[in-house]
Amino acid sequence: MGASVHTPQQSKGDDMRRLTPNEFRDIIGSFASGVTVITARHDGEPKGTTASAVSSLSLEPPMVLICLNKASSTRDAVAGAGRFAVNILGEDQASEAMAFAKKEGDKFAGVSIVDGEGGEPLLADALATLECHVAEEVVGGTHSVFFGEVERASARQGAPLAYFRGQFGRLELSQDEGAFAEIRERILSRDIDIGAPLSLDDLAQRFGLLRGPVYHALMRLTGEGMVARNSQGEFVVSPLTLRAVREAWKARCAIELGVAALTVGKIREDEVIALRRLSEAARPVDADFTLDGWLPSYNAFHEGLVALSRSDALVEAYRRVNAPGAILSVTQRAMEQQGLDRQQCMTAYQHTREVATAYEAGDLAAASAAIVRHDEFSREVAIRFMDTQGGAI
Repeated sequence: MGASVHTPQQSKGDDMRRLTPNEFRDIIGSFASGVTVITARHDGEPKGTTASAVSSLSLEPPMVLICLNKASSTRDAVAGAGRFAVNILGEDQASEAMAFAKKEGDKFAGVSIVDGEGGEPLLADALATLECHVAEEVVGGTHSVFFGEVERASARQGAPLAYFRGQFGRLELSQDEGAFAEIRERILSRDIDIGAPLSLDDLAQRFGLLRGPVYHALMRLTGEGMVARNSQGEFVVSPLTLRAVREAWKARCAIELGVAALTVGKIREDEVIALRRLSEAARPVDADFTLDGWLPSYNAFHEGLVALSRSDALVEAYRRVNAPGAILSVTQRAMEQQGLDRQQCMTAYQHTREVATAYEAGDLAAASAAIVRHDEFSREVAIRFMDTQGGAI
């Protein structure tokens, strides 16, 4: 006797029913997705709509699929033109997502647009764009599904806008941040050679990272000027130039002076006490003094000073130009080469004491003068080293 086959409808009987549109929307909202604006131009008129039902389909040839409501004017424009663009939105483009989700009105008002090669309107500030021609169209329920072959694509640095449970938001890409910090530090310490092509697979294996986060890290570092693309499109480490070091010192000094202007005489007593403790921790002691052991405490004082601003964004900006960054890396190598001893480190420590004392007295002029003196002293050490290296390392 053959085995009987039971369908879900047969086993559950009358308890099985079709989900209502609202129920399905609530459930599928648990699936986080990226946000795009699909654009097309037909008969000279631009059309666009917000869409999250977009997916990559094939690598060879590169293809994507998009789903558009059959009642959408953008759907009609895509079908009529036989072309469309996918504009992937960045985390700062929620307003564009909401504007193109509207049913009526001029969706393109106030939006910067450039024309793609095929005439599609591209959002100039999009995180990425894909220009496609329609390879096939099928119908699925209330929507048309277009299979598009990608002809051209572009991307900029940044994080994507996400859509989750009916709200726009930002994806916290912890793996990307970890890969970025790791590779940036390796470049600054010159664990990665200058000028040699960088293999994504080799870097991922060497540092225990995933290939995707390595790629995004190199893209971000390209935006910072620490990595470049050669004529073959390969990633290569850029040399750290004397000009870059000078700019980094200027940025660091400007940040510290700005923080002093905002906080001297305006912070709590416990914060002033904490700054003094950070200063004293940076004192180079006689016993077992080493440069490697002293530099972290020295840097902790400077970062603690910037943290008095209570601005995470400012602290992050400071870290980008300081430690573990270009300035500290160059300063350490300069001190090692020039044989700077405990007395030179004591001079740097004395500057931190002067800043802490000025904070205790609420004296902005004294704090600013101490910051400038320290900047001049430390910059001279680093630039002297860079000169011996031919202006680049």
